[in-house]
Amino acid sequence: MSEDNIREADGGTIIVVRVRPNSKEKHLITDTNETEIVINLKSPAREGRANRELIKRLSKVLGVPSAAISIVAGGKSKVKTLHIRGLSPREVSERLLVPQKSWRNNKV
Repeated sequence: MSEDNIREADGGTIIVVRVRPNSKEKHLITDTNETEIVINLKSPAREGRANRELIKRLSKVLGVPSAAISIVAGGKSKVKTLHIRGLSPREVSERLLVPQKSWRNNKV
């Protein structure tokens, strides 16, 4: 991931993700590279369902309450900017990248 996708912000970290609503993929994150983090969601992009699923599942992976994650840009877009309160960029990177193999097994 690059500094464009994950950076320090007031009281936490900002991350930029690309979501795939209505995904048949069973794994939460299928791609992390220098330009984006791709997150698969089962929910459709209607009536905020995909956004709620995104926050719920990321809170579980990152080990923070759902209330600590907010969408600050892209609420109706596939590319979203999220603010995660209480975690440093390093902590977010480690929690998103290191356990990736276990996500594929546990299907978070």
